[in-house]
Amino acid sequence: MDVARKVARNTLYNASALLIGNISGLFLTILLARILMPENFGIYSLALSIAMLAIAFSNLGIDGAVVRYTAFYTGKDLKKVRGHLHYFFKIKIFLTLTVSAILIFSSRELASFFRDEELTLPFMIAGGIVFFASLANFFNSFFIGLQEFRYYFLKQIIYELSRWIFALPLALLFFASGALAGHSIAFFMVFLFLFFMAILRYGKLVRGERSEPDRASRKFIGFMTVAGISGIIYTYVDSVMIGYFLGATQVGFYRAGYVIVFALIGLVSSLSNVLFPTFTRMNDEEIEMALGRLIRYTSLIAFPFSMIIFYLSKEIILVVYGSEYLDAVPAMTILAFFLIPGAFNYLVVIFNAKERADVTAYMITASMVLNVFLNYVLILSMGIAGAALATLLSRFFLLVGVVILLSRLFEIKPDFKISVKPLLSSTVMLLILLYLPPPRSLMMGLFEVLFAGCIYLSVAILLGSLRKADIEYFINIIRG
Repeated sequence: MDVARKVARNTLYNASALLIGNISGLFLTILLARILMPENFGIYSLALSIAMLAIAFSNLGIDGAVVRYTAFYTGKDLKKVRGHLHYFFKIKIFLTLTVSAILIFSSRELASFFRDEELTLPFMIAGGIVFFASLANFFNSFFIGLQEFRYYFLKQIIYELSRWIFALPLALLFFASGALAGHSIAFFMVFLFLFFMAILRYGKLVRGERSEPDRASRKFIGFMTVAGISGIIYTYVDSVMIGYFLGATQVGFYRAGYVIVFALIGLVSSLSNVLFPTFTRMNDEEIEMALGRLIRYTSLIAFPFSMIIFYLSKEIILVVYGSEYLDAVPAMTILAFFLIPGAFNYLVVIFNAKERADVTAYMITASMVLNVFLNYVLILSMGIAGAALATLLSRFFLLVGVVILLSRLFEIKPDFKISVKPLLSSTVMLLILLYLPPPRSLMMGLFEVLFAGCIYLSVAILLGSLRKADIEYFINIIRG
């Protein structure tokens, strides 16, 4: 089986877990938003953003290192696998306990920073989320390194079921604090599952004689730390800055649009999890060959979906959240185009796979600094739409930097010329949508999108960006 086909099959398997996670998470978030209403949903979203930031500090590059060294030494040296796993786990436990304790015991001061005492209890519960999520992420990284995505799939099912069982009922009783407590319980259930699977099914990789970890692994962790922290700050700094400058309620509006867009991004960019361990085993020429097909398929999906979301933003918000969340529309129309750079996230993992996590760290940090600066300027002048624009601009900056450095460091030249035809096809589709009467309902909008989608496929086939061989290729992958 050729490399690209193997990656495609793994991606489909991985995407099944992400499909469940994103659809379940999207509907759960919608219900929570309707139950909590903007004010409490904003408190919930802000506390969850703080938890995600804290998780980055309890990780410090460990999860990425687990994937990299598990993938590299599995099948070569079991002692090395055990040595790295034990070394990384000791650091993980120490960091997780420290960060969780800090968040719990400083929750009152943190609430004062945001000028809202009602945030105290949610921030304390966020400390529990940090503890269990960090440990779950460690073992999840172990299975990703083994390319055992069936456990990722099962983990996602357990997590989503647990959230529905605990988060939703607790939100009805205790509002934002209840919803957060449900998240903490869900991560605890996931941790238990992954821990026992690692012990019972892969005991030979966990227990037994082990070697000292590579010296290079310490350096790798250091740069992955910078990249990890910068990446999480990158993802959640907009919500935190909105909370500080505009208040928790505005965070609720922003996250309402954000969740819908990023549910799709999670599906389109699912390649990253699969490609990290795969790229670790490939040479530069093989990577460049695989990227040709991957970029074309990514473009065929990302461009039209971003334009559809842009066109239907208002109708989506009205139907999904209700008229109380109409303030989310301006941010969502801008975030719709974030699907384009977000879909190409898998390009970044090439540096980590080539043990050049330093490059990843520098790029993400530079983009994060730009994002913080743009957020400061644009939030104050444009509100939550400014935060969306800051995110979009900084992500395109990162994508351009990745492409340039791949060419200079490894002579891997992603061919984005093949994205031109999907872009043209999507632009024709959007122009047709804008020419049609504005939809008076989501149903009318969907009919218009269906019509424009047929036009998109026709133009894509006419231009040669979608071929009969591509359809047969996907059919063969599904058949195995």
